[in-house]
Amino acid sequence: MDFGLTETQELIRASAREFLEDRSKSDIVRSVAEGDNEAITSLWKDIVDLGWPSLTISEDHAGAGMSFSDLAVLLEELGASLAPTPLVESSICSWVIERFAPDSLKSDLLPQIANGDILITPAIVEQDASWDPESTKVAATRSGSTLVITGEKRFVAFAEQATHALTLVRIDNEEPALVAIPIWKADGVEQTPLAHASGVPVSSLTFNELEIPVGNIIAAENEAIKAVEELTAAGGVARAAQLAGLGRAVVDATVDYTANREQFGRPVGTFQAVQHHLAEMAIAAKQVNHLAYSAAWTFSQEGYSVVAAAQAKIAASDKIAELCWTAHQCHGAIGFTWEHNLHLYTRRALAWKTDYGDSAFHKSKLANAMGL
Repeated sequence: MDFGLTETQELIRASAREFLEDRSKSDIVRSVAEGDNEAITSLWKDIVDLGWPSLTISEDHAGAGMSFSDLAVLLEELGASLAPTPLVESSICSWVIERFAPDSLKSDLLPQIANGDILITPAIVEQDASWDPESTKVAATRSGSTLVITGEKRFVAFAEQATHALTLVRIDNEEPALVAIPIWKADGVEQTPLAHASGVPVSSLTFNELEIPVGNIIAAENEAIKAVEELTAAGGVARAAQLAGLGRAVVDATVDYTANREQFGRPVGTFQAVQHHLAEMAIAAKQVNHLAYSAAWTFSQEGYSVVAAAQAKIAASDKIAELCWTAHQCHGAIGFTWEHNLHLYTRRALAWKTDYGDSAFHKSKLANAMGL
């Protein structure tokens, strides 16, 4: 495959950088980490106006009809700026809806996601913190044309801003089903904010005999399991693209710091040990970048590569978190202070490394795909 960007992708990258330089400054990232939800709402409104939530939605459903590779270019820039926005959550949910939902549900949900009327986020993980769909225990009881849902989903990103949650349940304690659940100020839905390293809102969702139409089922039985596995793979690749951008930003900041910070009468970047650190960080960031784009490319074809998706998330989870700790060593004590921005990147990397499955989860997926 060609790792070079197309003309369209170059335009996406340039426009995203220009926008995010102004709308995702460190003071905005800090304010969100301190609980400023208004900043998230304002940023999301501008992102909707730019049409980013519609990027990979087909033109048949009011989207831009672009590829997952195009999305990866945008997500890399979002990762580099730590933009506190639910674009990954919205994009992978719309991706799964388009691939698995009945036509009537696609026609209902996707245009509203594209124009920002609906913000949908995945709600898959439960008490055991596993992304394995087989571990789902949240119950749904079928009553005529209604599903009555009871149970708890944890670590739901941007639930406070979302209108809907894409949720895996078990109907009558047996049949798995992936359903779209309205959660915005809904009776029967209790949200509990969770303290989280990421610096963005994460909540627990408790469903107390919540009633939704059976028509909200995206996929059932084996198709539901397959849909969640694809959602996890897509989310892993999306996070890998963001982590690639995050890693690039940390490398650039560390190179700049070590070039200007002097010790013993010379820049610390001239010391061989620091140069070795910088070289290893740059290599790690580039490796993750290549793996993320390679995996994103497979999503732009017919289906996706389980192997490529797992490899991208394993590398991103392990290498970028380690890269951030190496950056702290190069910065010294200043990198651990609240006033410095480096800790913002480290916290986000630690959170993202577990999103949509950590490296151990994806190593298991990789081993299964390879027949090991």
